[in-house]
Amino acid sequence: MRGLRVGAAMACAGFWGCIQDGGRGTTGGGAGAGLRLSLAPAALLKSQAEAIPEIDSVRIRITGEDMAPIEFARGGDSLTVDLEGLPAGDDRLVSAWLFRQGKILYIGKGQFAFRLEARLEASLRCDPQFSRVVSRFHLPVGLPAPIRGGQLILKGTAGEYSADLDVVDEFGSFRVDEVPGDIRYQVSMALTDSAGRQLYSADRADVLLPLGEEADWDLTLLPTQASAGLSLGLAAPKQALVRTGFPAARRAPLHAGEIVVSGFYAAPAEQDSGSQGEWFSVFNRSADTLALSGCRLARDRGAGATRSYAFPSQAALPPGGSLVFGRPAVQADYAYADFSLVNTASSLLLLCAGDSLLLDSLRYSSAAADSATALPMKEGWITRLSATELSQRAKPEAWCLARPEAGPPRELADCNP
Repeated sequence: MRGLRVGAAMACAGFWGCIQDGGRGTTGGGAGAGLRLSLAPAALLKSQAEAIPEIDSVRIRITGEDMAPIEFARGGDSLTVDLEGLPAGDDRLVSAWLFRQGKILYIGKGQFAFRLEARLEASLRCDPQFSRVVSRFHLPVGLPAPIRGGQLILKGTAGEYSADLDVVDEFGSFRVDEVPGDIRYQVSMALTDSAGRQLYSADRADVLLPLGEEADWDLTLLPTQASAGLSLGLAAPKQALVRTGFPAARRAPLHAGEIVVSGFYAAPAEQDSGSQGEWFSVFNRSADTLALSGCRLARDRGAGATRSYAFPSQAALPPGGSLVFGRPAVQADYAYADFSLVNTASSLLLLCAGDSLLLDSLRYSSAAADSATALPMKEGWITRLSATELSQRAKPEAWCLARPEAGPPRELADCNP
């Protein structure tokens, strides 16, 4: 990925009492207040943020109603600044600018009280002055030519920014860092096969990427022989999310593995409404919308005690999508009342076409002795399939236990993001 590289030299001429000497100095005569200021750049995405941003200079300005402004400037990448001999007062506004090669990367402001002959330890949150574009999407199995590479490009007055496609198991992703906001861009995406031949593309001009606001971008993916939709939206401030879909026909399941069980909550704790809080979810690995009419989930707790749940005739799964089925206390896509999962150990079978098609099968157990062959489960915990292990779902290590506070998942997630 290519990001913006920015920062510059600053001078303190024109400001009263300019403090220099690497962050230490006095405002001229007599004891004053001291300040140790820790600058804390806010992460765009906490799970992917670097520990220390690349900066090369810092500028600090202190103002108050009873004082002339003080400005401090220094080079280097330190995020801790020590100042001494500052005028005491209750209304000191501290402003900070973090630079790289003359361009502002982060800005922070905070009000503090300075006490005479005392040192204040303070942390100042500095917000980024750029945006990040992120895309993560499922690559369906069974495409005529598998996708192995690609590129996302943004072109605007501030320059060109791009990212190569990263493929892990059945998921692809793009990430473009340090993109200037409040600028219009031409956005293009290309997906290629192992030989570099372009399979899908999207292009749109004059797209506004706001800074610190939400936005929605709609593009159209044009594959070699069909068309697909691309929905890109700016979610949290300074972060853009790209969601992609492939051209989909509507049909019944035809092959094993096209639909799989992706998670279940077999033994809910009492705070999750006990037996009324159980649920399970299924995921569509194909490139088509699959109708669930005539399909069912069967479970067996041994000794021939078999029960099953027939899916509603109108239920259908979009490509790369999930559906949640649950008891009355669950916020599910479809509710059931006369079916339940076994709380300790069981086999689950996903059947279609009059039981002639076995889409998926698994066995789970709460017994430690079964840990090498059965999927893990535990009372009060969700059993969840990891998105990065989708093609290895028959192995117990492809599944993990997760806390149920967030409720049933609406999409696959990594066990260890």
